[in-house]
Amino acid sequence: MQQTTKTRAKIRAAYIELLKSRGFEAMTVSAIVRTAGINRGTFYLHYVDKFDLQQRLLDDVIDDLTAIMLSGSPVAGVDNAEDIFSTESIAEALRYIKRDYEFFDAVSGSGSDMQLYDRFKDVLKRMLIMQAGRLGLPMREHGDMPRDYALEIMVSSVVSIIWMWMRRGCEESPERICAIIERNKVIAPIDILK
Repeated sequence: MQQTTKTRAKIRAAYIELLKSRGFEAMTVSAIVRTAGINRGTFYLHYVDKFDLQQRLLDDVIDDLTAIMLSGSPVAGVDNAEDIFSTESIAEALRYIKRDYEFFDAVSGSGSDMQLYDRFKDVLKRMLIMQAGRLGLPMREHGDMPRDYALEIMVSSVVSIIWMWMRRGCEESPERICAIIERNKVIAPIDILK
């Protein structure tokens, strides 16, 4: 088991290095195994091809982030979907991203590849709906804005803040980004122009 973990770590490191230096399209299994210092057969014991490798690496980080977000208990007295996740859960998810910045930077192409962005949005949206259901919070239309649009606005704003933070090299502390996300919940975009 320990050997498997080490081998996967080598493959992951090679994937990150090649993704940054060559890009995904130019990356080959031969280059991955050469960079990882393993043989081709060992690679195929773990992954079908480079597409499977990429998908499973993305799935792993999304699963980890989901577990982190769900591990914190919802804020006491929650009465709307904005406050479903504790600030500490959000901060811990940001710390996870910062610790593994090389991976997130490589996969996001420094913010140009939107696959990870879209997956973040989808997962956060599903988690909000699930947590709201668990807490018995209605997710209804807001005025004349349909629920789906309101949910998209809420999720997109949070993910965009995190995405910008990643593109900027995770310079600010996770706690500072949490404060920005919290402030984002109560400020109308037009207020920024006033």
